[in-house]
Amino acid sequence: MTKATPASGGDGFVPSFRAGLAAALLTVAMWTTWIIGSRFAMAGAQPLSPALLALVRFGTAALLLAPWWWRIRLVPRRAPKLALLGLLFAGLPYQFLVLYGLHFAPAAEAGPLLTGTLPMFIALLSALVFRERIGGIRAAGVVLITAGVLAITGSGLLDLAGGGWRGHLLILCAALSWSVYTVFFRRSGLTGTEAAAFVGFWSVVLLLPLAAGEIRAAYQATPTPVLLRQVLVQGVMAGVVALITFTTAVRHLGAARTSAITALTPAAVVAVAVLLLGEVPGWPELLGCALIIAGVVAASGALAPRRQPG
Repeated sequence: MTKATPASGGDGFVPSFRAGLAAALLTVAMWTTWIIGSRFAMAGAQPLSPALLALVRFGTAALLLAPWWWRIRLVPRRAPKLALLGLLFAGLPYQFLVLYGLHFAPAAEAGPLLTGTLPMFIALLSALVFRERIGGIRAAGVVLITAGVLAITGSGLLDLAGGGWRGHLLILCAALSWSVYTVFFRRSGLTGTEAAAFVGFWSVVLLLPLAAGEIRAAYQATPTPVLLRQVLVQGVMAGVVALITFTTAVRHLGAARTSAITALTPAAVVAVAVLLLGEVPGWPELLGCALIIAGVVAASGALAPRRQPG
């Protein structure tokens, strides 16, 4: 008996596990670098302007991916309008929520919350919006992720004066925004590059009228070497590479399997935060990270029995 080959879609696309795995692992590396780099930018007495960082991120994406958004038009005709609206949640909402969240919360806590809660929000959104059923294993994963979130945020909730709870709340809202993007990307019919081009272009269009003055002042006050580092981290890695690799992984593996692989991100962020930022997470944060990783694997559906081809 030969092994079943995944059927191609109407556009001739044939999923590849190796391509999806490589894209998911590269996403882990990009996300880890971006979270650490953003924490560097937002920590300290004089954090960089979130509006300037947003322009760097999406402006770089819009420039590098100009051929793609020009080809698909500013409003792609083949994509449902509701799906296009959902894609924009990966733009300014996600960017500002993460940056302000990292101003209040350390990377060792923000990383697990940001990337670890994605399967939970994706599962809940898929059930609410598209009536997808959450099986027993995935439901157990959601419970584990919730327990991990409570373990990480518990100390902050008990210390309201510390301000850490603000960062936790903002990071959770950012994870929800990215989950909205993930769910609607699957319905958009766009490729990863096309989605990245669409998000980058419209984020710049929406940002400039609202924050042109702040961006100009922040640009004049930011040293050139610092700005160039953020162009690499925010613009190239996060604004282009990460969005393309993530959506490519989702297209080849599906949102569930992709989330299971990107469960490596919380552990990677904690390790890098300890080595580079000197952050030392306590046992509640480490326990929460472990619970979230276990919950991600379960909630992603990776442990569910596979159906035999008919």
